[in-house]
Amino acid sequence: MRIILTSHGDFAAGLLNSYEMIAGKNENINYVNLTNDGISDFTRKLEEKLQSVGTDKVLILCDIKGGTPFNESYKHLLMRPDDIRIICGMNLPMLIEMGMTLDSSEDLEKLYMIGLTAGQNALQGINAKNELYEEEIDF
Repeated sequence: MRIILTSHGDFAAGLLNSYEMIAGKNENINYVNLTNDGISDFTRKLEEKLQSVGTDKVLILCDIKGGTPFNESYKHLLMRPDDIRIICGMNLPMLIEMGMTLDSSEDLEKLYMIGLTAGQNALQGINAKNELYEEEIDF
C-alpha cells in the first residue's frame, strides 16, 4: 500500500520532510507538487507515480478539495475505485498516524479511516481561557 501527497507549491514535499524528521523515511510515501511548470507537468508526474506503484492500493492526500491536485487525483479514483482513496485537507498528525500503520496494514479502508480520524482529531482551538490550561505554566 502507498501514500501519495499532492499539493500546490512545496507543501507536499515539506510535509513529507517533516514526517521523515519525526518518524523516519518510509519508501511507501511519496509526493507530487503542482509547480509553476503547470497542470500538464503535474498530471504527468502523478501518472508516473501511480504507474510506478502498479496494482498497489493508494491513498492520495490532497491539500484542498477542488484544486488541481485533487481534481487530477480524482480522475484516477474514478478509473480505479477499488484501489484508490483520497483525503483532502492533509496535515502532519494525519500523515504520522497513517505512516506508522502503513507497513502493517493491507486494508485501504482501515488506513483511510485512520487518516480521517487523526486529521480531524488534530484540529483543536487553544486560547488563554481554555479550561485545560487554567493553571499557570512556568516558561
